[in-house]
Amino acid sequence: MKISKLYSNNDNFKTIEFDNGINFILSDTNGVGKSSLFKLIDFCLLGDKHFLGHDHFKDYIFYIELQISSNRYITIKRPTTNGKNIELKITKEKSILLDEKDFNIKGSLGVAKSFFENKVNYSINKFRTYITYFLRDEDNQSDVFILNKYTSLHEIEYKTLMSNLVGIDGRKIRRKYELDEIIKKEDTDARTLKNAQSDLKKVIEENKTLISSRFIDRLKYNITKYGNIILDKEVIFSIDLNTLNDIEFSIKVKNDEKLNDDPSIKKLLCLIFSSALAETYIQKRLIKFVAFDSPFDGNNNSYEDGIYYAIHELNRIGIQTIITSNENAISNPKILLEIKNEYMSDYFSDNDKLMGDF
Repeated sequence: MKISKLYSNNDNFKTIEFDNGINFILSDTNGVGKSSLFKLIDFCLLGDKHFLGHDHFKDYIFYIELQISSNRYITIKRPTTNGKNIELKITKEKSILLDEKDFNIKGSLGVAKSFFENKVNYSINKFRTYITYFLRDEDNQSDVFILNKYTSLHEIEYKTLMSNLVGIDGRKIRRKYELDEIIKKEDTDARTLKNAQSDLKKVIEENKTLISSRFIDRLKYNITKYGNIILDKEVIFSIDLNTLNDIEFSIKVKNDEKLNDDPSIKKLLCLIFSSALAETYIQKRLIKFVAFDSPFDGNNNSYEDGIYYAIHELNRIGIQTIITSNENAISNPKILLEIKNEYMSDYFSDNDKLMGDF
């Protein structure tokens, strides 16, 4: 799946057409819509409403067109009000459907998700669960594995999710936690306790075999690859069982704890993971884009050549990239000129914002 077009029934909104390769959205200042673009894409891809609950947007209808195969597109039409009026349509070519009346389906969020997942037939179910690993706004760049929406939940929630994402049966990882809870209960009867203890031993032994696979080996290889490209350093990704036999995920720059504590490096580790994950899934049916909000911000000027090279490497293997950035965050004039001449999908400014003034 690649993003082809984003538009609205309201003329205040800037229609954005995306190339299926490299896309840069530049700006000359903050507060003009770069971060909002990520939330809007997420909304159109059947996510939460976010800022669109503002009364200013009550009459807005947004459309996102996605390329799901070489000659097949799906448009999701989603109004900001009345959650039961989401519509989807399959087309054989790029289209503008503002005046279209004949959609394939109309219904609630659940109906829309079910129809969409049936049509794209992803390698893993419930694409909404995983999309933020590829659609990284600034709220989801402080931790590689724990998305912002999972920070207040028990660790098993993100560990189950991550397990499924890397080809491990998350149900079995979750089962270890469930058995632990049964054993900890003071009122557990003797027979139930004995059965739980027996099952726990089996689950632990099985989980030890699950954390090693060809898919995980490829992901580790690709993380090392993009770590070298972006940071020019060795980045290590590991999956193991800790002393409690619970699964643990780790990604870090090898032998440099000071660098690993740098927020700018943590942000780039998110980009490295997203890029590596997209490449590892390249032969499977899954999301075929990496969208990243402002990777050149922060103390990243020494890494901007690597970031730019990684974007080109993703393009070379068929992964679409959507990158936002303030123009002044890119210090290499050669890179900036090339972006403007060849890869700029749009430019936001105080006089030309994503959605006008509100």
